[in-house]
Amino acid sequence: MIHYDKKRRLDFFSDTTLSYVGSNRNFVEPDSSLKTDTVDQKIIANSLATIPVDTTFKNDTPQKSTAIQVDTLKKTTVVTASGNEPIRFFQAFHNVRIFNDSVQAVSDSLYYSAEDSIFRLFNQPIIFSHSSQITGDTIFLYTKNRTISRMYVFYNGMIVNKTPEGFSNQISGRTINGYFKDGSFNYMHVRGTPAQSIFYPRSDKDSSYSGMNRCKGDVIDTYFLDNQLNKVKFTNDVDGTMYPMSQIPEDQKFLKGYKWLDNRRPKTKFELYE
Repeated sequence: MIHYDKKRRLDFFSDTTLSYVGSNRNFVEPDSSLKTDTVDQKIIANSLATIPVDTTFKNDTPQKSTAIQVDTLKKTTVVTASGNEPIRFFQAFHNVRIFNDSVQAVSDSLYYSAEDSIFRLFNQPIIFSHSSQITGDTIFLYTKNRTISRMYVFYNGMIVNKTPEGFSNQISGRTINGYFKDGSFNYMHVRGTPAQSIFYPRSDKDSSYSGMNRCKGDVIDTYFLDNQLNKVKFTNDVDGTMYPMSQIPEDQKFLKGYKWLDNRRPKTKFELYE
């Protein structure tokens, strides 16, 4: 079912089985009630889609679905499949925003295929989870059993994890292979030439910060605990410096390309209606 609001120019997709759009099309159509602008063949702008249960990642609470908003879907001809046919794929363009209780994302464009259950985010994608963000040229989100299981970042990948005190743990590399547990970051495998890291380790005795470790290597494995970066392991051609907390140079606190982009993060699902 689709609800079309002429005043706000919004399409709302219900949690029913969606049909699909054929090759080189831009959006999904649940049934023949979808309205298009016959003058310029555009799907109504600012479309909001709530993806059905069997085609998107979800947390363990059955009634909570993932919402996706896109800004415009350009020059589309809609292809109608039978009402009983499940969604095969869809594409979304410009200002894509995704909200889920544990993971949020933004990008310029998105492609989803039910064949492999992968969300492909293109052009400055950002993934948020709790106090962490991940950026890269292109990001694939893999889903399994209706929940996000892992991700792959293609080129110029960077992880930023904010500590409760406001320090920025950072890892950058050519590619990032990340794994999730219960909807949160669990383990990241970073490769680069070299991969680099800025990490604020804590003392085992009193949990105070030991200093800032700036290091590089061919491979960096990172481990998370309670949504915080807990351990960093380096492999091959390792080189780095440990700075005491009182002697950290200002020009060494951030890796090249560092940006904290929390202002772009969808905080609630209601922001997708704005």
